Amino acid sequence: MKRLLTALPILALITSCTKEPGEGGKAEIRGRVIEQEYSNGGLPIGDPYPVPGNNVYIVYGDASDGAYPDDNVDTGPNGEFRFPWLRKGTYTIYTLSDCATCDGGTKTIYATADIGDKKEVVNVGDMLIEKR
Repeated sequence: MKRLLTALPILALITSCTKEPGEGGKAEIRGRVIEQEYSNGGLPIGDPYPVPGNNVYIVYGDASDGAYPDDNVDTGPNGEFRFPWLRKGTYTIYTLSDCATCDGGTKTIYATADIGDKKEVVNVGDMLIEKR
């Protein structure tokens, strides 16, 4: 009985140390938002280019359940964004794009990032949005 009473606090301490995705770590997620312009007829105009000042959102975990964002950043002058100081886990990154055929005229562009190491830098690459 004495061993059980000693083991219970240790077990509670070990299970309470499990950290959920979120801030408080040393990992980072990076990416870039680029934009493609389209004509009124739906044809691309020129090449995609970086978008400064675009809002990018992060959800700590899976956003498939309609979760609200946990944080957001604006892209820099070269369209790049970063979410620093993250713990291990799965994250959903998203931004909004124009959409000629979507209800409301916008759609959401998603990227998923899995951080497996406490100091890992995950690059989700380019997130292509449309400008109509």
